[in-house]
Amino acid sequence: MKKQNIAIIGVIAFVLAIAVGYALFSETITVTGTATAKGSFDVEFTKVGTPTCSGFSEECTANNLAVISEDKNTLTVTVNKLQYPGAYVEIPVTVTNVGTIPAILTGITESGIGSTTSPVKVTYSGIAASDAEIAQGTPATMVIRVEWNKDINTTAEGVTFSLGLNYTQKTVQ
Repeated sequence: MKKQNIAIIGVIAFVLAIAVGYALFSETITVTGTATAKGSFDVEFTKVGTPTCSGFSEECTANNLAVISEDKNTLTVTVNKLQYPGAYVEIPVTVTNVGTIPAILTGITESGIGSTTSPVKVTYSGIAASDAEIAQGTPATMVIRVEWNKDINTTAEGVTFSLGLNYTQKTVQ
């Protein structure tokens, strides 16, 4: 009988220990607070490099071909005259993430060009042709190619258009 009482007391002590342990770990904890994130989000045109020209009627210099706006968000390209079908100008341009948040260049906005009957065809390579990250303070290069469209029977003179950058915040996955 003594062994039986000790066993019953042991079982009761065990059940009480389990109940107390459950009560301790089953409490609800509520945490409240506010988080503030600060940063700037800005990708800009920062430099026009030395162009490559084939069949261009003027001196082939960056100053003759592309101008960065004062706010550095727009690049205006002017190609006064390509001399024959297939003639082209390639303009290297540097874009820089001057913000504090990593960005991804998702596209280029063109204004003043882009119709299927345009005498020129505009293409992009480098960072503009990818969804690569532009880290904070890091320059990236793209090349803008303006070519007399061989399929259009119109002279390629006085072509002016503007470009803007479309970018999104890089997200961590």
